[in-house]
Amino acid sequence: MVSKEDIIELFGTSFRRFLYDNFISTEQINEAVSQTAAVTSYIGELELATGIQEASTCKIYYNRPFFNTLYGPLIWKMQLSSTSDVFVFIGLKSTADDPSFDMTESHAGFMINSGTFYFSTGDGDNQQRTPLSGFLPTNNIIYKIQGRSFFIYPLPIQYPYFDGFRYEFPVRAWSSQTTNSTYPQENQDHYFVAFIRNTTGANKYLRIKHIVYGEEYAD
Repeated sequence: MVSKEDIIELFGTSFRRFLYDNFISTEQINEAVSQTAAVTSYIGELELATGIQEASTCKIYYNRPFFNTLYGPLIWKMQLSSTSDVFVFIGLKSTADDPSFDMTESHAGFMINSGTFYFSTGDGDNQQRTPLSGFLPTNNIIYKIQGRSFFIYPLPIQYPYFDGFRYEFPVRAWSSQTTNSTYPQENQDHYFVAFIRNTTGANKYLRIKHIVYGEEYAD
């Protein structure tokens, strides 16, 4: 059995940096929105919504580069309203600028473009995009970036069924989706950036439920 003292010792000595964020406070998060987009903070959830005007953008990012997944995993829980007529990026970037589909700056993140899902990485000069399949981001899913690799952790799914609901219970375990080895991100601290843009006149949103990060490299 692990004691409270063991847990305190672990966090105090084994991590260069540790973060658990469920958005009770958002002072450390910057927002950038255009047109009808908006960021809304709820207890335990942050919603990025485009609103109904086409090409509206919504972005959040932490106010300093903090994350280096070469030394520890980045984990977040997220749900999207739709995967069509939308561009989404969530992950790490060397700058807090708006992401683009073909960006080459150092980055590692989950990307959706024209209904196709990708794990995208860049080394500052080139980009590698690996298509992904077999999961639906409109469900609640936990995602993980560890170094050059991308994982998902499925959660129970609820469906309307006559006058009630039906539930599907997938195996709750990490599933490796891909490893990008051609142009991996650089060994440096990155910004965490979440970005969504609609490409039609309809509101699109993503909801981030929590973020967890632990970096075990001792400086």
